[in-house]
Amino acid sequence: MPSWKLVLATMGIGTLASICGVGVAYAMVKVPTVNQDSTEQGATVYWNDGSQMMKIGSSRTVVQLNDISKPMQQAVVAVEDRNFYHESAVSPTGITRAFLNDLKGGSTQGGSTITQQYVKNAYLNQEQTVTRKFKEIFIAVKVGKQQDKNMILQNYLNTIFFGRGANGVEAAAQAYFGEKASALTVPQAAILASQAKQPGYYDPAIKSHLQDTVNRYDIVLQAMVRSGSISQTDYLKYKDHLPKVKKLAKGNALGGQKGFLYERVKNALSGMGYSEQQIENGGLKVYTTWDKTLQSKAQQTVEADLRAHHMPRDTRVGLVTMDPTKGEVLAAYGGADFVKRQVDDAYYSTAQVGSSFKPYVLATALKKGISLKTVMNGKSPQYFNTDGDSVAAGTPGATRFINDEANAPNPYVTLVQATADSLNTVYVPLGFKAGYQDVYALAKASGLPQQGLRDGHPGEGGFFLGQSDIAPVYQASGYSTIANDGNYITPHSIRSVIEPSGKTNHPKIERHSAFSGDVAHDVQYAMQSVVTRGTGKNAAIPGREVAGKTGTTNDNVAAWFSGFTPKQLVTTIGMWRFQDRTKKHAAKTIPLQNVGGYPAINGGDLPATIWHDYMSQALSLDKYKDVTHFPPPAYVGDTSESQTPPPSVAPTPQDTPTPTCLPNQNPMTDHCKPSDNQGQPDCTLHPRNPQCQDTSPPASPTCKHIVGCESPPGGNNDGGGGQDPNARAARPIDE
Repeated sequence: MPSWKLVLATMGIGTLASICGVGVAYAMVKVPTVNQDSTEQGATVYWNDGSQMMKIGSSRTVVQLNDISKPMQQAVVAVEDRNFYHESAVSPTGITRAFLNDLKGGSTQGGSTITQQYVKNAYLNQEQTVTRKFKEIFIAVKVGKQQDKNMILQNYLNTIFFGRGANGVEAAAQAYFGEKASALTVPQAAILASQAKQPGYYDPAIKSHLQDTVNRYDIVLQAMVRSGSISQTDYLKYKDHLPKVKKLAKGNALGGQKGFLYERVKNALSGMGYSEQQIENGGLKVYTTWDKTLQSKAQQTVEADLRAHHMPRDTRVGLVTMDPTKGEVLAAYGGADFVKRQVDDAYYSTAQVGSSFKPYVLATALKKGISLKTVMNGKSPQYFNTDGDSVAAGTPGATRFINDEANAPNPYVTLVQATADSLNTVYVPLGFKAGYQDVYALAKASGLPQQGLRDGHPGEGGFFLGQSDIAPVYQASGYSTIANDGNYITPHSIRSVIEPSGKTNHPKIERHSAFSGDVAHDVQYAMQSVVTRGTGKNAAIPGREVAGKTGTTNDNVAAWFSGFTPKQLVTTIGMWRFQDRTKKHAAKTIPLQNVGGYPAINGGDLPATIWHDYMSQALSLDKYKDVTHFPPPAYVGDTSESQTPPPSVAPTPQDTPTPTCLPNQNPMTDHCKPSDNQGQPDCTLHPRNPQCQDTSPPASPTCKHIVGCESPPGGNNDGGGGQDPNARAARPIDE
């Protein structure tokens, strides 16, 4: 048996060795670099009113301690580490309890302080081993010396996971309550502090174990009473009364409209030069132009009108609203549910714009000096050559055109009436006379994409009628240029981006004049007639001035209505049917025919109705309720391109063939016209218009239109008997 001295010596040496070993281990453990995952912040995206729209990438938003409410700070300290401000970075009793449990073979336990929990989240992995536990202790002691308590608490609250996909307290406040962390109340703080033990389990929205949530919530409140954060009276007031939380999100987080907005914002950031890593984890604050109210109304209106008209499910609608004075995109509807169909019909789908292209043709003609008062022949059908001349059918190089939306009662119309009635047989020659290259250039300068314009085959008559495939967002941009008095502004949906360093970036925005204000005012004037008395009457809003243009394509493949109010809102609506490719059938476009209660849908039908219903709601908002007015037309240019109406409209005397008369009749070269000669009817000579009369005319002729050959009363056997002397002959001529 060894002597007690030997035992004591051995124990002393062992203790000293242990102390030395711990000291060496402590010295050897360095504070590592903070885990990137624990500090990464996604981009926070805001609506144009400053409220949060969404997060892109990591849900974490790092905030300062003074941006976290006092109740939140107090709740987590009270329940997780009530001696946090008064003791060291580690808890000896907690460590002893965890160590003894490990020796017994139990599960590795925590017993950690807030500092230790922060170290585990920020510096280490989540494995449960004795080795990692000792590293946690050593690093916690060192961190406790390097950082003050407030900094540690701030970092802890910014790194822990709270459930609902929320990393950090700011994301958790949004996920559970739709609030900022600075606004959290005592009950809300108690719920979030409950999540530290088992993230997401103690969620009031989960009814299957609601009592567990109530019990944990009450425990946190009791801890706050013990720490002096709240009174017993407060505890009794809050006890068992869970705060109201947001509903749990169902299905995919990108469902509905959110996915479309998510992609638009990401693409806009990429366009500003931000990488995927910067967007997902760079902590950007993105302030957008998107209007929460208009976005909601756009969705509700489109979907309600499609349901009301029983439109088939393959009906596609792209809606875009812009502020023409700023170039800001305010709302866009690109489909019902991004998860079900990841195609944005507002931004990336294209369709022929049809006659809604005509305002660019008109602007070009006005710019070239052709006046709104110019009169042109709008009869249908007509054949035109590439000089814009109406020629006979069969003329080499000539193409036949008809008016597919309306025909004017009098085919000779001004450009205003031609715009109101969307007369193709006016706009084709007008485009050729203005010059297709100039039309192309003006449309491009107004905001239409170069590729879409090229695909519309400039140089053909159909180019002026909108055979270019354009996405609604670009058509909205072009009409914004018209609404903004000819001044183009790059369409954009981001106002500014603030980086974590405090640096602020703005998108590059181009501004230029596509055409003069006077030209724009004339185009606006003509486009008002579309709504007041033309093809777009369904878009009219009582008490508001509206300018717009319908768009209808061959075979009703697509239908459009685009319009605006003075200096307020521009909205474009494009509609078409498209079946996506499946295993059973190929992708195909289907005409808008025999659907929705219409034999064929034109731009002035359902698209104009949707425009009216949506814009009526938009203009009722306080910021748009003021009635604005268009300026009067400038009437630029002259009428030198006017066409002379034919004799049927304004007759010009000309020689006509002498008619063949019966044997007892003579060609008549003077026929009667009413005239006042001492109260008696008389005859006026018309030598250029010979007609037939009998050899013995009445002494006092009754003046009526005489349009052929005449025979005497009673007749004979020569075939002329029984005719009224003033009746039309069998071979009439036009007078």
